[in-house]
Amino acid sequence: MRKYRLGAAFLAAVVVCLAGGVPASAEQRDDHCVADTATGVIRCFDSVGESLAAASAGEVGASATVISVLYEHANFGGASVAVTGSPCVEGTNQTIGFLGGWNDKISSFQTFHNCYITMYADAEYQGDTQEWYANDSGNYGSNMNDRGSSVVYSRGPSRAELLKDCGRATKDCNAHVDQRGQDFYGSWGRVDTVYNCSANKITQVIGKRDTRSGKNTVSNEISVSAGFEFLVDWSVAYKRTWGQEWGWETSESVETRIEVNPGYWAGLDRSPVMRVAGGSYDMWYDKRKWGHHQWYVWNFSGEGPAPGVVGQTRTVGKKMTSDEKKKVCGKSAGLVRSSAGTQAETAAATAAKPAATAVRVAQGPLHS
Repeated sequence: MRKYRLGAAFLAAVVVCLAGGVPASAEQRDDHCVADTATGVIRCFDSVGESLAAASAGEVGASATVISVLYEHANFGGASVAVTGSPCVEGTNQTIGFLGGWNDKISSFQTFHNCYITMYADAEYQGDTQEWYANDSGNYGSNMNDRGSSVVYSRGPSRAELLKDCGRATKDCNAHVDQRGQDFYGSWGRVDTVYNCSANKITQVIGKRDTRSGKNTVSNEISVSAGFEFLVDWSVAYKRTWGQEWGWETSESVETRIEVNPGYWAGLDRSPVMRVAGGSYDMWYDKRKWGHHQWYVWNFSGEGPAPGVVGQTRTVGKKMTSDEKKKVCGKSAGLVRSSAGTQAETAAATAAKPAATAVRVAQGPLHS
């Protein structure tokens, strides 16, 4: 374990090794450290688990709340610095005036507790800057990758907070859908299930309306079915740019005729066509919000079911087990629909889903 302390201007190069008394270097990239913004103390540990446990227990400095984690490599890899402080509030900054052994070595980050991050290229909050949203994460782009020397945490907006204001608290809000991904088939879901409790083969039309929802990369708290104006703006911009409809939530009628043998169940599954697209928003507030009139939301992406398109369907079925027959059929001697039936398998669809979205790049101005 190694320990450092921030001075008034720079992090002093004081290193304490508790295991054997041999000076260790903060340049060792297997270090995982905790930096406390209140006291300026930095202590280093051998693993991420140890550092986060120490941070959460308040063993480093005066704070026990992790407001950010800074990483040596892109995609949250390599050595790390867990930054402790207090949940960010209006009018208060929490700072590290010099990153010491991590000077010019930070490539990615995460922020929590409403903390908006401003990374500076020079010590004591000088030089080029890169700001990023509260409660977010990213890889630094070429303008700040391996260049950060000091950092400020403040109460700035999250992308979710900005988007919730779109069309409600803003004078203007515009979506720009400039990236279109390849359509793919979504996961299989059960549309309908029937059970033949009779002694004869039965031919039956099965199916009903199947509702599917999409998602966005900003926040799980923003439901795509909640009617937020920015979701509507996205749909309009997608059609304007790409000439096709965009759906955040769709409901399609799915039916098929099927023969069900006696003592068997049969199900109808659907795998919808899903669309993906990426882009950004710009918005203007009449009155300054978080210190500025103009804000931008970068790296927004959405995924939604294609409206009016059924996609893939399949029929499945098996002989009922004795427990299924007892539970579903009871005294019935005909065809039974039951919500207690077999659910759809989560087998992969024919067309593979695109690879997971890469970690977003934190680069560019967030306001003007």
